[in-house]
Amino acid sequence: MAREAKSHVRKRRRGCISGCLTNILLLLGLGALLFVGACVLGFVKNDPETGAPSLSLDGVAGLTNLRLPDVSLPDVSLPGWAYGVSKTGLTVKTLRAGDGETVLVCADGYTMLLGGGSGMGVTLTGQLLLCGVSHLNAAVAMSSQQSQIGGLPLAITLMPPQYLLFQDSQTKGAAYNRLIAQAQKKSGIQAIVPEQGLSFMLGRARVTFIGPARTAHTDERDDGLSVRIDYGSTSVLVMGAITAGGERELISSRVNLDADALICALGGSEEATCAELVSAVSPSIALMTGKSPANAVKVRLTRAGAQVYTAKEHGVMTLVSDGETIQIKE
Repeated sequence: MAREAKSHVRKRRRGCISGCLTNILLLLGLGALLFVGACVLGFVKNDPETGAPSLSLDGVAGLTNLRLPDVSLPDVSLPGWAYGVSKTGLTVKTLRAGDGETVLVCADGYTMLLGGGSGMGVTLTGQLLLCGVSHLNAAVAMSSQQSQIGGLPLAITLMPPQYLLFQDSQTKGAAYNRLIAQAQKKSGIQAIVPEQGLSFMLGRARVTFIGPARTAHTDERDDGLSVRIDYGSTSVLVMGAITAGGERELISSRVNLDADALICALGGSEEATCAELVSAVSPSIALMTGKSPANAVKVRLTRAGAQVYTAKEHGVMTLVSDGETIQIKE
């Protein structure tokens, strides 16, 4: 009887913990939805000098002249932790994206989103708004995988980019089909399938697609896009969700891989960031965005002279460049 009672207590504790976690996640989701709605309705405003977002009820019909006894309604400052971006220079920021990767690039006020992560995009869109981003100039589907582009359809719905660049991969899942359908619905979005070497200017930054070197791989992840960003004399390499096999193809194609900073493929998984790539890139800074980055990859990068930062330890990570120097903003 005592054993049965203990077992029953343990089950009830597990149930309570599970219920609490579910409620917390639901509250966070509701909060994100309310925040997105507030931004769409114009309740969230950005400081013209700093770009810091704040929540204001000024000018809202029915509330402006509403008198509440002994109650003031000042602007509520929103948390600025790690999210603000500068309108000058280059900012490259890794965002939280569930199981996938997503990177925000801001160059002289022009914006580009690389990847969309997993999920439906509410969290991703909320982060973009916290960054002070009200529009996108370009969006890039780095992969066709659900875990890598799940948040993009909502992002391009709320912030339609001028250009959507995507890989016409062999696999076209639900997220991929939603993305293409949404791009077709929105007038003004130009959809492009980039080839290796295609480049364009984002402010004063030159964005170049360095991969894939070819398509129709056995491992379809290697069909994914990889991007090089040059700003002045500084450079950042953002690897798509490709494996070591795809990385070796890029090296064989003799594309320029030497860069100051590297955002590792597959979040820093052992399946990528091979020794040959590390040698070819020779980065001074390396970012690993995955939830469980491989220690072997971290050691490999450290031995090559890179300062290694992980999302597990640092959360949202930000690279900033003035065209002459590049550094991690902590």
